[in-house]
Amino acid sequence: MRQRWHALLRAILFVFLLSIGHAVSAETSQLSWEYWETDSPEFSIRGAKTVPVFSKDEGRWRKFNPQFGVAVPEGTHHVWIRVYIPPDTGADESLFFSTTDQSVQIFLDGVSIYRYGDLGNHASSYGRKWHLVDLPAWAVGRQLYMQVHSDNTWVLGQFDRVRLDRAAHQIADVFIYDFPYVSGITALVIFIMLLGVYFFTEKELRDIYLRLIVVLVVFFVWMLSSSSLVLLWADWPVFWWTLELVSSYLIPLSANLLIYRVIDDDYKKRILQISIVYGLIFVSAIVLEILGQNGLYLMRFFFYLALAVCGMMIGYWLFMCHRRGNKHCRPLLVAFGTLSVLAVVDGLSFQYRIFPWHTYFVPFGIYTIGFFIVQLILERAAHERYLAELSASLENEVSVVTRKMEVDPLTGAFNRNKFPAATRDFMRISLEIKEPFALIMFDIDHFKKINDTYGHDVGDVVLVGFAQTISGFLDRRHILIRWGGEEFILLCLHYDGAEAEAFANMLREAVSEAHINPSDQVTCSGGVAIWYGTPEDTAEHMVKRADTALYQSKENGRNRITCEPDWRAHMPPRRVKKKPQSDGNDEGDGKSRRDR
Repeated sequence: MRQRWHALLRAILFVFLLSIGHAVSAETSQLSWEYWETDSPEFSIRGAKTVPVFSKDEGRWRKFNPQFGVAVPEGTHHVWIRVYIPPDTGADESLFFSTTDQSVQIFLDGVSIYRYGDLGNHASSYGRKWHLVDLPAWAVGRQLYMQVHSDNTWVLGQFDRVRLDRAAHQIADVFIYDFPYVSGITALVIFIMLLGVYFFTEKELRDIYLRLIVVLVVFFVWMLSSSSLVLLWADWPVFWWTLELVSSYLIPLSANLLIYRVIDDDYKKRILQISIVYGLIFVSAIVLEILGQNGLYLMRFFFYLALAVCGMMIGYWLFMCHRRGNKHCRPLLVAFGTLSVLAVVDGLSFQYRIFPWHTYFVPFGIYTIGFFIVQLILERAAHERYLAELSASLENEVSVVTRKMEVDPLTGAFNRNKFPAATRDFMRISLEIKEPFALIMFDIDHFKKINDTYGHDVGDVVLVGFAQTISGFLDRRHILIRWGGEEFILLCLHYDGAEAEAFANMLREAVSEAHINPSDQVTCSGGVAIWYGTPEDTAEHMVKRADTALYQSKENGRNRITCEPDWRAHMPPRRVKKKPQSDGNDEGDGKSRRDR
């Protein structure tokens, strides 16, 4: 198990280093970014169809970092940006960048070469969008002018993942950038399918499985909507951006739904209070968004702050419950503690813009949920092992009790309770293999006299000795049953009437020769009955015919065996046994030996 965790940690480290390598490679040749700081309000409140004249009397160009956007006055929704394309740029290179909630139009020498959005007052968001702009060969060494519009001044002029390279390399980088998302989504699908199986097969933990599935589904939606590749297949930037924002608010709420189920009772009220905080932030974001105030984006400033504070509180409570012996809290602490820390780091980078980064950290932490899932699986395996051991113990106890019910405690032979099942099985086997089935009823001669003369203790010794003597000749084709008193029944498979009678006589002689009672010779009589192979010939009928034959043995002087007279007419046909064939050489050799 430890080796598996080491392999999982190595895989996460590999994905993390791959993302770091991608982030470093994204820093290409430095581009010079400037925005027009205007003294005229026309530049900030209206869009333009062409590049205006930028007069020094009306403003100035100021350098800025596109990672952090431009500083504009309140109420500004348009900004002009220019970027210089270096002379060392290849003729076939393209400009790649991503924007959030902004429309963009790019001009080169006064000609529009790219446009996204309508650059006018917009009732809804422009969404999250990455742009790939094919640059003409004559763009090298020239200025690109960009007109950017957004109703959200917090993101105006922010450009992420800016890169100059060939278009094929740009698309390849999109795939590399999304590798953590693709691998994380794959892991989530596997986790959900695995938990789905356990949800339908394990009733005891079904509530936990359902809550965990809800958490994973919300994570799945967030990671899918956050990826860049999804825009290649479904270019709906507004839809995916809205879905990303909404699902990010739902992640801690769904996580608290699971934590509430697992944590100790005295902390449940506190989890509800934390959930109310998250819920109020989410509702406020929805209301402000409906009012056109960019609520889903702006409330994330409060959301990440609440996540940092509430995450530490929940982590402490989970730790305390773990110390009390709650076995579910430790893996939850590892999973959601890691995810909370990574989410706060993402907020510092993408929301507060404290440091630049090119990808979310949270996808790297999604694998920590596997700790909790593995713990649930191990718990279920231990429970199944306990049930299996308990079942085996119960089966053994039932087997012991059943055997006690079917075995005669004095002689060790089966008692009458075994008779119905034994005869039923032998009749079924007899039909299947087309072999006869015989029943022999034995009775110890003058047993009452033995009891009266020597006492019941000696009578018990005779019964035990009789059963042991008979059992010495038996194999799996036979079942010995003490029918009652001094009467015994022997079930014989593969025996017809003649064979059963001969075998019974052999047993009778063995009994008479055995010194069962040192004071006197012990003999027995028997009657043989053959099964007719029909449903009408029941076990009771066989016993009756064997008892009739036994009575005849008693009438004829005892110490003898009698078989029912007309068994040949009723016994079903027996399967034909193939005789071994011999070749001509054997016959010739035999003839030569006879001639000699």
